[in-house]
Amino acid sequence: MVKYLIFLVIGVLFGYFIGSKREPKYNKYVLNITVLILLYFMGVSIGKDPKLMDKISMFGYTSLIISLFTVVFSVIVVAVLMRIFKK
Repeated sequence: MVKYLIFLVIGVLFGYFIGSKREPKYNKYVLNITVLILLYFMGVSIGKDPKLMDKISMFGYTSLIISLFTVVFSVIVVAVLMRIFKK
């Protein structure tokens, strides 16, 4: 974990001190391609883990429940706050 933080700090320092103030046009394309490659390899490593693949449906159900509760309670809180502040 420490090595990842070190690389992150080095990248931030490099960008702050050495990086140009004007961002090159191709910078966003390189970043997007790099993120896509990272996601691909993360998917490969997830797909190779049989224990994780067995539990993936449970993750989907848990995510669905969390998102539904978030939306429902957000709507409730907004409705209550609108009644309070509308007066």
